[in-house]
Amino acid sequence: MKNFRLLFVLLTMLMINGQWSLSSAREVSSLNTGWQFKKGTFGIWGVYPNIMVPKGEKTVNLPHTFNGEDFLNDSGYYRGEGSYMKEIDVPESWKGKRVFVKFEGAGAVANVQVNWVQVGEHKGAYNAFTYELTDYLDYGRKNYLLVTCDNSHRYDVATQSGDFNIYGGLYRDAWLIITDDVAISPLYFGSDGMLVTQKLLVDNHAEVSAEIHLTTLSDYKDCEVEFKMIDAAGNEVATKKTNIINNDKAVINLGLDNPHLWDGIADPYLYKIVAVLLKNGKEIDKVEDQFGFRNFYVDENKGFFLNGKHLKLRGVSRHQDWAGLASALTKENHLADLNIIQEMGVNALRLAHYPQAHFMFEEADRRGLVVWEEIPFVSTYVKYKGFDDNLRFQLKEMIIQNYNHPSIMFWGLFNEVAGGHNAIAAELNDIAHELDPVRLTTSATCFEGDFNFISDTMGWNKYFGWYEGKFAEFGPFFDNWHKTYPNAKISISEYGAGASINHHVSKFDPDNKEQNNPRGKFHPEEKQTLSHMAHLKMIEERDYIWGSYVWNMFDFASSMRTEGDTNNINDKGLVTHDRKTRKDAFYLFKANWNKNDKTVHICSKRYTDRTEDVTDIIVFTTAPNARLYLNGKLVGTQKTDAYATVIWENIKLNSGLNNIEVRTAHGNDSAEWTVK
Repeated sequence: MKNFRLLFVLLTMLMINGQWSLSSAREVSSLNTGWQFKKGTFGIWGVYPNIMVPKGEKTVNLPHTFNGEDFLNDSGYYRGEGSYMKEIDVPESWKGKRVFVKFEGAGAVANVQVNWVQVGEHKGAYNAFTYELTDYLDYGRKNYLLVTCDNSHRYDVATQSGDFNIYGGLYRDAWLIITDDVAISPLYFGSDGMLVTQKLLVDNHAEVSAEIHLTTLSDYKDCEVEFKMIDAAGNEVATKKTNIINNDKAVINLGLDNPHLWDGIADPYLYKIVAVLLKNGKEIDKVEDQFGFRNFYVDENKGFFLNGKHLKLRGVSRHQDWAGLASALTKENHLADLNIIQEMGVNALRLAHYPQAHFMFEEADRRGLVVWEEIPFVSTYVKYKGFDDNLRFQLKEMIIQNYNHPSIMFWGLFNEVAGGHNAIAAELNDIAHELDPVRLTTSATCFEGDFNFISDTMGWNKYFGWYEGKFAEFGPFFDNWHKTYPNAKISISEYGAGASINHHVSKFDPDNKEQNNPRGKFHPEEKQTLSHMAHLKMIEERDYIWGSYVWNMFDFASSMRTEGDTNNINDKGLVTHDRKTRKDAFYLFKANWNKNDKTVHICSKRYTDRTEDVTDIIVFTTAPNARLYLNGKLVGTQKTDAYATVIWENIKLNSGLNNIEVRTAHGNDSAEWTVK
C-alpha cells in the first residue's frame, strides 16, 4: 500500500511539473521509405485481395521525382504518368480509429488509391493535400497505397507554362495520421486545422482569434477546445477554452498584454500556438504551430514599414530546383539554400512561382525573412472554367495551409500574364482578402494593362540591359511610372542578367553583339556584375520602390533555354545550380547587405587565361578603403564608395603571369591572371 501511495505521489508530481501527461490520441508517422515506383501505371492480376501484387521498376524513398535523371535532357524531360505503391500493415487495433494520408506535394495531378479503389484526385503540384483512408482499409492485413502522379499538360491545372520545369512525382514528404473519431481536422484544405488571426495590435496590447476546424463521424458530445499561447521561454501566456462547436468549428478570442513583436531579421520572436481537443476533460488531439505579432504596410512614396519602422526589402527569388535532384529536395537542401541566402544579407524572399515547401516558411519565420508567396498563375491564361476553378482552389489551399506564418506578408496572384485575366484576377484578390484580412495581395508583371492595379501592391519584372534597353534606363522608367501612377505601390519583382562562370571578358562592351546577346551562347560573368552594380544603386536611391527581388538566387533548370554554356539552364542565378560557386555579383550584394561579415572580393578571378592586357579591376568590400598590388607593387589606394565598391580602371597587365592582390582592413583577396 505504501508503494502504491508513493507511486501515486510521484505520478502526480510529474503531471504537475509538466514532465508527464496523458498523450494525445493522434499518431503521426512518416511514409517516406520503401515505395515501389514504375513509370506509367501499375497493372494487377486478379481481384483484391486475391491478386498478384505488381512490382515496380525500382524501390525509392521520398522525396522523389521521376524527372531526376532527365530534367536537363536536350530532347526534353518526361511529362506523363509515374506510379508509386507502398505496402502498409493495418492492425486490427486501428478499428475505431480514423486514418489519414497527407502528401506535402505531388506533381502535378495525383490520383490516390487504397487497394485499387480511388480515394481522391488532387490537382496542383505545390500545395499539400490530405485524404481519409478509414473506410477503404482492410484491417488485420497488408494494404496497398497507390499514387499515380501525372505532370502532363492539362487545361484544368495551373500552371500552364513558364520559364521553369514542371516536374512529376511525390517530391515532398508523406505522412500517415491516426486519430480518434473526433479530431482537429487534417482535411481542411490540407492544413492542420488551426488558423490564428491577429485582430488587434496597438498600445502594447494584442488580440487574436483562433479558428479550430474539427471533424467527427458521430458528434461533439462532451468535447471542448482549448487554445494556448506559449512564449519563447516556454511560459503559457494566454489560454482559453470553449465547448461551443458550430459547423465543425470552434472560435476562441483572447488578448495578450505587452506582446513581444516579430520584427524581421532584427528580432524574429515567435510564440508557440497550441490547439487541444478534450473529451470529458481528457486530451484526445492536439496540433501546434508558430506565430508572431507584427504590423506592416506599404506607403506609395516611402515604401515598406514593419512595426512602424521603414524597412527596405532587399530580396531574392528562389526556385525549388537543384542540380542532380530537380525538385526532390530534403530539409538539408532547403537549409543550405537559406544559409546562402542569409550569408548574402537578404531580408526578403519571393518564393516563385508557386507555393514552396512548408519548411521554408517555418525557417523564414525563425530567421526573420519577409516572404512573398504566390500561386502558379504564370504566363498563360486559359479562359476555361476548369482552369479558373483550379486557380481559386490553389489560392485557398496556399493561404489556409500557410496562414499562421508571420514571415508571409504578401500573397501573389499572378506573374507575367499578358491580359484577358482581369475578371479572375479580381476574384482571386477578393478571395485572398476574404480568407486573410491582414496580408497584402501583390502581382508581378512585364506588361502594361489595367490588371496591374487589381492587387494591393504590384511588381515589375524588368531586365534593362539584358532583354531591353540599357542599364541606365531602369531608373527613368520607374520614375516615370511612379509619376504617372502616384498611388500605385511599386516593387521590382524581377531584375538581373545571366552569367556563366566559364565565360569572361576583360571589359564588358554593351555595343559588342556577341557579349550582349541574352539568347546567345556567350554569357560573360562581367555583364551580370555590371548589371547588378547599376541596378543596386538605382533601387537604393528610390524609397517608393518598396522591395526588390533579384532574379534569381540560384541557377535553375528550364527546358526552354538554349543559351549560355549549358542548355536547359536559366543562368541568371547569383549562385550556380549545384550551389558550389558564388558568382561575382553575389559578393556585391553581400558587401552591401551583410555588414556583420567582413567581405573582400576581386571580380573576374576565374578569368585566369586572358588575351587582353588591359582590364578594369573591380573589388567589393565592407572595408572603408582598399590597396591594389600588381606583381607585388602598389598600384594605388582607393576609398570604397557608397555601394561597397572600388574600381581601378584600365590597369595594364604584363605578358605572362600576373599576381593581383587587394589588401584591406577587413582582409585580403588575390588572383592570378595569365596574359598570352
